[in-house]
Amino acid sequence: MKVCVLWRRFRNVELQKRIDENVFDDAYDEALQHAEALKKAGHEVALIQWKKDTLSFYKELMKEKPDIVFNASSKEEVAFLEVIGIPFVGSGLDLVSTCKATRKKILAYHKIPTPKFTVIRDLKDINLQGLRFPLFVKPVRGRGSGGISDENIVESREALKTIAARIINSIKQPALVEEYIRGRELTVGLIGNGDPAVLPVVEIKYNGCKTNNFEHKMKDNEIIECPAKLSELELKLVTETAKKTFKALGARDYGRVDMILSEDGIPYVLELNTFAGLTMPEGEAHIGYMGYMARAAGLSATQFLNKILYSALGRYKTEENASQAV
Repeated sequence: MKVCVLWRRFRNVELQKRIDENVFDDAYDEALQHAEALKKAGHEVALIQWKKDTLSFYKELMKEKPDIVFNASSKEEVAFLEVIGIPFVGSGLDLVSTCKATRKKILAYHKIPTPKFTVIRDLKDINLQGLRFPLFVKPVRGRGSGGISDENIVESREALKTIAARIINSIKQPALVEEYIRGRELTVGLIGNGDPAVLPVVEIKYNGCKTNNFEHKMKDNEIIECPAKLSELELKLVTETAKKTFKALGARDYGRVDMILSEDGIPYVLELNTFAGLTMPEGEAHIGYMGYMARAAGLSATQFLNKILYSALGRYKTEENASQAV
């Protein structure tokens, strides 16, 4: 099978780069690890860089004649692949282009716990809609903890305005403001469609900070516990909530659900990551949380990525059979 692995400069750090131009970019190292793992699975693999010049990129991609594309990591890439009709691994444009605020509205509709929130687009018009401090402020389309520091946990309206202004003016996005939930930070990886398999749960413990900020996360400074130490009831609640989130948002093939298990035992969903990091704890690239999960599940990088790849291939086969039956 011919697999094209995409890579895009600053894939994981594009938001933080708007604040710090010298931020380290490991996008190529990440894609290279994926390509090497898929080659070991017996696939023919080509590593291709995404280009804004889509005509040039189209010609390069078509020259490779891929059966499927792996590692699409932006809504532009997903839109391009959907338009030209090339199969790819991961969620579709309907989900990846949907901002965090809209996703939270969908979760609330499905009665999936998520922190109460509002969105600030204009500093002159801040309506907290009854939200209680402390609050957590982040970009509405954030990624890789870009723009996040301990200061994003705010205790006053004045501090809120300062952080919201930083996000609006530097990152050029509206600010998502949600109630800060005290508890354990967990993340749950899923692979598949219909009834996705759940990987061992990761608990992220902070190492000298208050939250999982950019420096903490992207420099692998977290204290990772996988599998997380959860009671039977807690594990059931967490995994069921993750699967409900995956289904409610229409995720495909793989994804990672971030949540806080509150002090009173409620798993509050923060986000579904459709471009979750898959790198294993080896090589030069930043370690993906799903990589920790795969290792805890006893999977090699090759077995792990092949499992995701075949979940996508199975989905396309099912869709093809359904269309032929109509």
